[in-house]
Amino acid sequence: MATSTQSDRKRTDEYGIERTTADDPGFVDKLRDKWGWFDHVMLMQERYSTMGGNQYAAGITYFSVLAIFPILMLVFAAVGFFLASRPETLQSIQDQIAGSVDGKLQDVINEVLDTAIEQRSAVAGIGALTTLWSGLGWMNNLRYGVSKMWRLDPTEGNFLKKKAMDLLGLIGLLLSMIVAFAVTAIGASGLTQKLLVMVGLDHVPGIRLITFLVALAVGILANYLVMFWLIKFLPRTKVPLKSAAKAALIGAVAFELIKQLGSVFASNALSNPAGATFGPIIALMVVMYLVWRVVLYCSAWAATTEESLQKTKLPAPPPAVIRVRAAAPKAGLVQDLKTLVSGR
Repeated sequence: MATSTQSDRKRTDEYGIERTTADDPGFVDKLRDKWGWFDHVMLMQERYSTMGGNQYAAGITYFSVLAIFPILMLVFAAVGFFLASRPETLQSIQDQIAGSVDGKLQDVINEVLDTAIEQRSAVAGIGALTTLWSGLGWMNNLRYGVSKMWRLDPTEGNFLKKKAMDLLGLIGLLLSMIVAFAVTAIGASGLTQKLLVMVGLDHVPGIRLITFLVALAVGILANYLVMFWLIKFLPRTKVPLKSAAKAALIGAVAFELIKQLGSVFASNALSNPAGATFGPIIALMVVMYLVWRVVLYCSAWAATTEESLQKTKLPAPPPAVIRVRAAAPKAGLVQDLKTLVSGR
C-alpha cells in the first residue's frame, strides 16, 4: 500500500492541522471515529462550552426580562387608546368585571382601567423610549452571544448600521415570538374545543388527537421559522443556508418541548395564590433561559458543520515555538561509549 502525506480529515482541527492522538483512544473518541453525527454533537458541545454558552444564555435572559416590562407598558397604553375610542367596549368590560368580581377587587380593576385610559399618552411615550433602549440592548447581547458561537468579534462594524439592524431584528423577533407562543397557547387552551363544538365536529372519533397533532405541527412550523431567522440572520456573518436549515429543525423541536412544558407549568402554578404571584415571572425566566440555550446550541451546531468550518475565516494560529535543549549525557552512557570505542 502506497504511503501518503495527506492529512487525515477526521483528525484535523478547524485550522486544517492534524493533531497527535492517543494510540489507545477512549470510549468517547472511539464513538466519534465511528459515527460522524456523534462527532458533530461533540464539536457543538466543545464550541458551546469553550465560548461560554451558559454565561451568554444567562445574560441574554436578564436583558430579555428587562425588555419585557417596557413592552408591557406599550401594550397597556395600546389598550388604553383602544378603550378610549370605544366607550361601549369599556362599559361591556366593566359590566363583566362587576358580574364576576366582588368587593374591593372590582374597584381596583376599574381604577386600573381608568388610569390606563387617562395616562395612555404618557405611558406610551415612556414605554416607547424604554423599549427602544432596553430592546436594542437585548438584541445587541443576543447577537453578541450568537456571533461568539461562530468565534467572531461582534464589536466590529459600523455602530449606526449595527443599531439599525438591531432595531429591525427586535421587531422581527417580537412578531415571530408572539406568533410562536400564540399557536401553542391556542392549541393548549380550550379554544380549540369550543371551535369544534361550534362546527359540530366534537363527536368525531379521535378528533381531539387529530386537532392536537395539527396544532403541534403548526407550532413546530412556527418554531422553525423563528429558529431559522435567529440562526441565519443574527450572527454577524454569512451563515450557510443548509447548515441554518438543519439547525433550525433541531431548534424547532426543542423549542416546542419547552413551550409545552412551560404551558403545563403555568397552568399548575396559577392554580394557587403563591403560584399566581411569583409563578409567571419565574416561569418566564426559566423558559427564556432554556430558549436562549437552544438558540446558542443550534448556532454552535451550525457553526461546526463541514461547510461552515470551510467558509469561516479564522485568525492565524499562534506560531509554533521549537526549543532545542542540550542535555548532558548520563555517566553510565559515557562509560558504555568508551568501552565500545576501545573494543573492550
